[in-house]
Amino acid sequence: MRLALISAALIASTLSSCSSATPPPTRPTLVAILNETKFVPHGNYTGADTPDDLKPLQSAVDKAVQDISRMPDPLSARAVRNRLSVLLRDTDNFATEDRDEVGRYVIRIWRACGFKEETGLFGVSDDQALAPL
Repeated sequence: MRLALISAALIASTLSSCSSATPPPTRPTLVAILNETKFVPHGNYTGADTPDDLKPLQSAVDKAVQDISRMPDPLSARAVRNRLSVLLRDTDNFATEDRDEVGRYVIRIWRACGFKEETGLFGVSDDQALAPL
């Protein structure tokens, strides 16, 4: 009986320490992207194809940024690339111009994480994908 009480106390202590785990790392470059108003006209991009597309596109990008922000340090290029790949897949049914804009966000997020190498997610180099329309 005494062993059961000690075990219960240890389990409770462990569980309480899990709920007070340290918050995810602060990544100012990702916070800046998260705080942007997205899919608005700039350069040759005319903004979201339809007003109904604006919110789901912005939500998809914001969710990816939030998910990556919660990843532990040091960031894994593979984990970030996989999450960005999901973002591309989740927005594949939108207009071409909007998918291109998502691609630009993907590269910006990748670079905001500090990665220098190519994302490997496009048929062209990241710099070509970022090039103005």
